[in-house]
Amino acid sequence: MTGERTSTGPASEAVGPTGADHRVRGYAEIASSSLILGTSATLIQVSAMPASLLLVLRMGLAGIALGAVFLMTGGIDEIRRSGRLRRVSLLGVVVALEMIFYFASIRTSNVTVGVSLEYMAPVWVALLAPLLLRTRRQRVDMVAVAVAVGGMALLVLPAATAANGGVTLPGVVFGLLAGFMFAAAMMLVSSMSETGIRGSTFALAYCIGTVVLFTPLAVWQTAGSDYQLTWTDAWIVVVNGLVYTALCFSLFTDGLRYVRVEHAGILGYLEPVTSPLWAFLLIGETPPWTAYAGGALIVAAGILVIAFGKSEKDRILEPLA
Repeated sequence: MTGERTSTGPASEAVGPTGADHRVRGYAEIASSSLILGTSATLIQVSAMPASLLLVLRMGLAGIALGAVFLMTGGIDEIRRSGRLRRVSLLGVVVALEMIFYFASIRTSNVTVGVSLEYMAPVWVALLAPLLLRTRRQRVDMVAVAVAVGGMALLVLPAATAANGGVTLPGVVFGLLAGFMFAAAMMLVSSMSETGIRGSTFALAYCIGTVVLFTPLAVWQTAGSDYQLTWTDAWIVVVNGLVYTALCFSLFTDGLRYVRVEHAGILGYLEPVTSPLWAFLLIGETPPWTAYAGGALIVAAGILVIAFGKSEKDRILEPLA
């Protein structure tokens, strides 16, 4: 993506804010959104709606809310000033592909395989961001990734072992592709951090891309089923659309403007960590001891990057050329 060069050095780091206070803001936005998103898996388990239909309705409702915010707060001028319309559009497609590959992984293998491989994204970010975003590799990032991956293994390996043959080659391939798309999305957002594009605008792009690409699948799956909408599913769609998507996706993406993308990926592990806890609190599903041990390791990884990670000030903004 040539022709989008920006100046280098600390002054170019962002049209948005910089400094220690804004790092705290970024970490807080990413961590809080991940903690809230940890409840989403439990609600999806409760819903009887076809997964593709739930996704389209969720993203569609969020898109309506975010679209209203976009139009009422000068979003068109924001995109025009940034000069990144094509890259924002690409971001929407990448996120939609991530979800498609994730769905394909859990359909051809199981949820454990899909989740664990999708959350390999921080590993790909830690390996690729120094090359694509010209960031300086930090030792603490690699240590934190190793600790987080160990925690993730404790979370998912017992379930994978109990899957009784549920691990298939197509499922693994789709899961790896989902992880790559997740990593690509985070790096794309980070590559535009200097433009001042808001997290809500990025989240709107996610919604548009997903609705466009997923609607045919949702129509096909729903038409071939006997599904009838219930009040429970209706409020689950509302919560998924307005809270998990419009709010949390905006917060997570906005947080990427202020912290290293490597750190954002590691903090994003709080979502799968808290999912078993929320399942226990909301529906009484008791997690194994490995879930607690894995969660402790992932929290430790998050503490490492917050306490010892450096800021984004050394970044050279010539990304994804």
